[in-house]
Amino acid sequence: MQGPSRAERTREALIDATVVALREDGSFTTEQVAATAGVSVATVYNRVPEGRDGLLAGALDRALDRLVAVTAGTLDVEHLLDEGLGCVVGALVDGLVEVFDEEALVLRSALARLPESRLLRGSYRHREAEARQLNRRFVELGQAAGRIGDGDPDELADALVVLCQGLNNPVLLGRHDRSALTGHVVTAIVAVLAPEG
Repeated sequence: MQGPSRAERTREALIDATVVALREDGSFTTEQVAATAGVSVATVYNRVPEGRDGLLAGALDRALDRLVAVTAGTLDVEHLLDEGLGCVVGALVDGLVEVFDEEALVLRSALARLPESRLLRGSYRHREAEARQLNRRFVELGQAAGRIGDGDPDELADALVVLCQGLNNPVLLGRHDRSALTGHVVTAIVAVLAPEG
């Protein structure tokens, strides 16, 4: 099996350099990314024809991939049956907060450009659809097992997306001790999903 081509490796190195710059400073220049990756500015535009938005979209994809991976790894029906809804939601919230905290500057930079960039909007929508699909499957399986309340699975999945996106908030991420606030968020999510009575 063949590995990534040189062009793909160069593109990945450029995205890596963009992520590093964003995590450190919350911004980047094409020149800075090129220098960090050890290539010319012309190579940046050759490998990422969309320029700054392409680099930012690549960085956003990396951050969103991590968030989707946390969702996929924690919304597990077996864990729900063994440990209960509160434990699953607690693990989800903790995992998402960790990623949101580590990727805060990447996400803020990308989200600030979202209204102007079709490329960024497309990436964001794609990952959001993945999260919705994971949430919906978890809700449906949880409902079948009697561990999640009745209701439209799409609406509950969307509510979960909205509540989890709210974790990307400076009020939460700026705290040294987040446990009380994340506990309240977990309680709110459980209240939305739990069966009545």
